[in-house]
Amino acid sequence: MLSLSAKSIYGLKATLYLAEHFGQGRLTIKEIATARAIPRQYLEQIFNQLGRAEIIRSVRGKYGGYQLARSPAKIPVSEIVTALEGSIELAPDTNEAVDVIHDLLKEAEQALSAVFSLSLAELVELSKKKRQILNFTI
Repeated sequence: MLSLSAKSIYGLKATLYLAEHFGQGRLTIKEIATARAIPRQYLEQIFNQLGRAEIIRSVRGKYGGYQLARSPAKIPVSEIVTALEGSIELAPDTNEAVDVIHDLLKEAEQALSAVFSLSLAELVELSKKKRQILNFTI
């Protein structure tokens, strides 16, 4: 089964947290790491990569912290995963004209691409709906 690395999972959790708090100022690495149960030093490494990819922005100093570099609606999941993993390609090109395995993997790649095209804003909404359902059933 295809699985993302811990780095990508943590990166998605952390950026989702930033998206949930978008417009509320900067958040400290400690707050984000604690809220999402991510090892702080590992999160710093992840945020360095996301900063280089211009997904998040950091400010040093007493009032420093982290925030998204742009609106959560403008940041697709694919951009975060690509910044942390590199491109994800399930079906490399083959020389065979009729390759059923290649076709199957291409289909899976298209489905994955559709899911990864969701924005952080859409994930925030999905997360809210899920919490509402969980709160309702308790």
